[in-house]
Amino acid sequence: MKLIKLAIFNILLLTACSPKTIYFTQQTRSKIESNGINLKDIQYYNSHQIILQRNLSYEETKVASGKISIENGEFVEIITLNKKTPGVCESYTANALDISFENGENRKLRFIMNQEKNYQVSAIEWKNKFGKVSYDTLTYYIKPGGEKALLKVKKDNIFVYDKKERIIEGRIVTSGPAEK
Repeated sequence: MKLIKLAIFNILLLTACSPKTIYFTQQTRSKIESNGINLKDIQYYNSHQIILQRNLSYEETKVASGKISIENGEFVEIITLNKKTPGVCESYTANALDISFENGENRKLRFIMNQEKNYQVSAIEWKNKFGKVSYDTLTYYIKPGGEKALLKVKKDNIFVYDKKERIIEGRIVTSGPAEK
């Protein structure tokens, strides 16, 4: 019984001490930049699953990457970014960050600041919750549900930077007044 209680305590302790992710907001960005930290040095995560999909011709199925399936008699390429997939910032502007979740040219998604000051996945256009994006030089559509994806960062890693610290011990008098 003691071993079970000890195991439960250890699990609770580990989960309580594990770094938590928070939403990457404009306020968080301002704090990071005011401390001289480059946005490209931060580890980012997506808050929701993002599924990219495009229809393929028969010829394209031989060279397409990702998962290919047949849907209603058509070949479909699907790229899935699961929730909490780590990504890096490739570039940024005042209101947007281009986040890459895999290696390769033009394999990035744009996250823009929304009305709530969070950074949310963006698309060239949205129609019926499908977002048209350019990914890997091709046109894909973000499937419904993916439009909710926001950027997140680990709370404990936001302000990790070099810090120099010293403690002053003070001074004491080493001798009495000078005698004449």
